[in-house]
Amino acid sequence: MNKNKKDLILAIIFTVLAVSINVYIIYHSCLSGSDSSEASKGVVDILKDFINFFKADTINASNYDAFSGFIRKAVGHFGLFVVSGLLTSTSLYFWLKDLRWYKFYYGIIISFSFGVLLAALTEIIQLNVPNRSGEFKDVLIDSSGYLLGLGIIVIIVFLVIRHKTKKNQVNKESMSE
Repeated sequence: MNKNKKDLILAIIFTVLAVSINVYIIYHSCLSGSDSSEASKGVVDILKDFINFFKADTINASNYDAFSGFIRKAVGHFGLFVVSGLLTSTSLYFWLKDLRWYKFYYGIIISFSFGVLLAALTEIIQLNVPNRSGEFKDVLIDSSGYLLGLGIIVIIVFLVIRHKTKKNQVNKESMSE
């Protein structure tokens, strides 16, 4: 399989995954407060049981609400946006990397702008959903998660490009000898 075909396949795969996670994020921002609480309660209870398995009664009635709020912010906001940042940035990289005008920093700007817009959109949606509230701090949490995912991809791409550059230099030196 040639390089361009492989890149196209990877671009399609990462695009499907990115669209899926972003639709999932938007869908959950449309849920009413009670439906959203019910959806996150399952994750919170699984994590509570997991923690209590190792140290009994760590999460109990007195700290359950605080734990639940933390998990909703850490997993539901930050964690999902990390995944979105990873997948969306990778998708953009594979779609744009062979274009003549493209420099990787354009992809970083495009990707981060998308992440901030997605974070703002989900909070704006929540302003119009029963028993939900759009909060600026959630936009910051979401954007921070997205930025972490994007940062991981930037580091990986940098390391891959650096490795290829060194490999090409070694090959050129060995050919000239």
